[in-house]
Amino acid sequence: MGNSYSKRQITTAGRILRNLESSTPDELMMALQTIDDWRASHAQPLRKVNANLRYYARKVGVEAPEVTQRLKRFATIADKLRREPNMALSRMEDIGGVRVILPHQQQVDTIVLDLLAQPRWKIRRVREYIAGRKPGLKADGYRAVHVIVEKDGCYIEIQLRTPWQDAWAQSVEQDTRRLAAGLKFGAGPVDLRNYYVMISELLAMREADEDPTQEFMEELANRFAATRGYFPNEER
Repeated sequence: MGNSYSKRQITTAGRILRNLESSTPDELMMALQTIDDWRASHAQPLRKVNANLRYYARKVGVEAPEVTQRLKRFATIADKLRREPNMALSRMEDIGGVRVILPHQQQVDTIVLDLLAQPRWKIRRVREYIAGRKPGLKADGYRAVHVIVEKDGCYIEIQLRTPWQDAWAQSVEQDTRRLAAGLKFGAGPVDLRNYYVMISELLAMREADEDPTQEFMEELANRFAATRGYFPNEER
């Protein structure tokens, strides 16, 4: 499906959605239709990027690559516009997203280098949420490499993770939903966020075949115990 809207029209629709109180019913209806069409226009580029990434994953030795895709839900787009008031909808980079899980960080890095070396890939930016890289490990413990590509006029976000990194992110995602606490957006109880930072460190150690110190494990156990009150229905 092609997109028939200008960037200005898309940006205006996003601004209307962000400021519902000051919008007329006609403006709101126009904005909803524009955003719905803009979101849908990402579907075909998303499928193309997905298929291409499977090729690169097999190229680094992963015979049955774990590659998933998703279109950001309408409600999630609206939430992001409200969380980030300076963002124009036409510049939102993750309406379409592809996630690739690879056994080793080295394979992630090889795919990124491959993408950068191919002129046919329009790379908008690369963000390496890895210690010692740019922009580096996120304060909440999130680890991954993100590559934003432009495909058929749409931005698509590629997330490349190892299984350890994905396990951490999925756990935070699950608790974000269970607690409605916004953990994945840097919100929620401080003690629970600190616990997840330590879990991220532990998983990074395991991925590197490093043993945590006894002091580290004792501190982690204390933080784990302190957060159980948020999950009163779980068996202990």
